[in-house]
Amino acid sequence: GDITLPVSPATVILFLIVAIVMFRGVTQSASATARHILIDDHSEETKKRLEKMKEEINNDKKKFAACASKYSKCPSGKAAGGSLGKFGQGSMVPPFDRVVFDPKTKIGVVVGPVHTNFGWHLILIEERDELRQYKD
Repeated sequence: GDITLPVSPATVILFLIVAIVMFRGVTQSASATARHILIDDHSEETKKRLEKMKEEINNDKKKFAACASKYSKCPSGKAAGGSLGKFGQGSMVPPFDRVVFDPKTKIGVVVGPVHTNFGWHLILIEERDELRQYKD
């Protein structure tokens, strides 16, 4: 009465590893690395000020970081040139999130002003990993 499996334990383990890796690939959410400058004011005047700042920065990462350190009202601005580090889709307020994860938004280009409940933002996306979807 011994019961034998049609596959070896090593095959079962290998199958489980492959299944886990494939599942993670299917469900992994998009992520991005970005910087921002936040002015915690909702006025049109602030929006215009940020439009002017955007022109002066002219997509220069060093200028962006310097402006973030000098003007941003977000703690990230003071410490790390506006860097938000890497974050997942859905972890920021919706208007900010939509801009960062829109495939039409170019990487390395200053975007905005973008209005959120915190105020007006200029955003510089440094990298973005698109949502991975299962393909046959």
